Amino acid sequence: MNTSQTDERIDELEFKLQFQEDTIDSLNQALISQQKDILLLKEKLQIMGKQLESYRQQQSIQEGERPPHY
Repeated sequence: MNTSQTDERIDELEFKLQFQEDTIDSLNQALISQQKDILLLKEKLQIMGKQLESYRQQQSIQEGERPPHY
């Protein structure tokens, strides 16, 4: 291998390394964003679960009452 071939290989490897670093950074940012979304969805799901439980408790209390059409 001569100097020009070695320089070309080094340039190619540097380019590939930079591309990999950019890809890893992009994937990391996407992962961070998705993790935030997951945490937000978990919070919303917990709130909805509490609301559903409250609704069920209200329904069970009202089941003992006669419907208005009687």
